[in-house]
Amino acid sequence: MVARDGDSLLVPFECDRCIFIKLRGSLPSPSDPTDLLLMATIRRMNLDSFWSRETSTVKANLSKVKHMLETSLTIGLTGPFKVQPPLPLFDHCGYEVALIILLRSRHPGKHRDDYTQFDTIRGYRSAYSNFIRASSVNTAITRALGDFSGNYQRFTEDQCASFYFKRFMEGLNARMGQVVKPNVALSTPLLLKLIDQIEDRLESSESAENKHLFMSALTYVIVSYVISLRGSEGFLLDLGGLRKHREKSNEYVIIVLLGKLKGEHHDLQHLIPCCNRTSTGINVRRTLDRLIELKRSANLTQGPAISTVDGKVLSSKTMDDILHTVLIDIFITDNTLFPPNIDSVEKVRNSYQCFRTFRRSSAT
Repeated sequence: MVARDGDSLLVPFECDRCIFIKLRGSLPSPSDPTDLLLMATIRRMNLDSFWSRETSTVKANLSKVKHMLETSLTIGLTGPFKVQPPLPLFDHCGYEVALIILLRSRHPGKHRDDYTQFDTIRGYRSAYSNFIRASSVNTAITRALGDFSGNYQRFTEDQCASFYFKRFMEGLNARMGQVVKPNVALSTPLLLKLIDQIEDRLESSESAENKHLFMSALTYVIVSYVISLRGSEGFLLDLGGLRKHREKSNEYVIIVLLGKLKGEHHDLQHLIPCCNRTSTGINVRRTLDRLIELKRSANLTQGPAISTVDGKVLSSKTMDDILHTVLIDIFITDNTLFPPNIDSVEKVRNSYQCFRTFRRSSAT
């Protein structure tokens, strides 16, 4: 009555009342607001699972089923589509987890006040599956499929692995869409202004703590931009490695990262040669030398280079706070350095963070 003809031929289907009885053990009360909310959410769940398939796909599949039945009748048969046995009397499709996901989607999110986006709420399915994998149901008996290379695919008793739940998540994603807010790249004029502003704050700082914060921020921005690091990689700058390779060459400076880059499984030392000075006037070698000397004055010779005065690595939140403070001051004094679509302080905060590359990419 509500979905499309042929939907139930592509997705396992149980009516709203049947699912309600499975979950609550009773019929819904028309006067109970909790029952009404549950019934409405079950309806939304069923429709999402149906609408995981395009209308053209549903119509084409229904048409083929009809042709098969018509063909069977011409040879005196009733068709290969037999009545299936009744479904289990318990939640075998992950209905309750799906309902929780739908209800959580109605809570205020990071980007919108009226809902939480799909990429956030899908984590509830992972939370339940992690619980199932760690439970006695799946640890008491090990069931796995192995190949000749020694790779295993393990089987679990997880209702959320059902075909229905897969279709539900696909339909939910298609209906909600995804809010994608990639970082805006720093243009060269904006980058140079940002560096100048951090320099001014560094020179005017009186406390050792602030000097270390702004010197670390200056180094982070310059190194991350010039050698195009991802945000998390900029924090891997190694003070001991910088000191060790400081005088290896006068023609270029060696930037040393210590840790795991994307796709790696172990901590490694990465040596990246970089020009001493860029064509736009960014002096990489001088910046690194100043950082090393400032750290040495605080008796820091080893450990993270992007750190506080006591040698603790800076957090991305602290770096974001510094970045936003400086960028907002620049925006207030000269907003022409920003793209036209960034027309407010709030958009400055949302468009620039340190966890992505500052460089221009194919998307920006």
